[in-house]
Amino acid sequence: MSLNTPSSQDFYGNALKSGGLLDMTPIRSDVLGFVKENILSVSDLTRTKRLGDILKSYSGEVTDTIYVIQNSHQKDGQAVIADLEYFRELLVYKEMVDQAIDHIMYAVALERKDDVTDIPLATVIEQFGLDVDRILALSEIAEEEN
Repeated sequence: MSLNTPSSQDFYGNALKSGGLLDMTPIRSDVLGFVKENILSVSDLTRTKRLGDILKSYSGEVTDTIYVIQNSHQKDGQAVIADLEYFRELLVYKEMVDQAIDHIMYAVALERKDDVTDIPLATVIEQFGLDVDRILALSEIAEEEN
């Protein structure tokens, strides 16, 4: 019986090409357990009572257990099922991080507002790959924000 896995030559050869065996990420048993239990296909949910079981597991206490659902016919068709309260908590964390970043950026802008800019405009245009149309679009966005 042949498993569709890379040979040890492929495994070590690819590892060496990427910079050596030390650059490889080992797979731990807890990761394999997560893959086995928490990554489901659409068929797993539609042909069994698994979705009902998952939703039932979210009743009562808030849990951080998540499930990844993927479409076997479309590899980039993926979603996550998570406890609603846990998801809300994650959104609150994201909002706090966004606010902290905004606060820091505002403080940096205030600190630098009187600094002299000595970068030639031509250099900026070249480094950011800007053209006249893009510059006009950016200036319109800036005017709308003010």
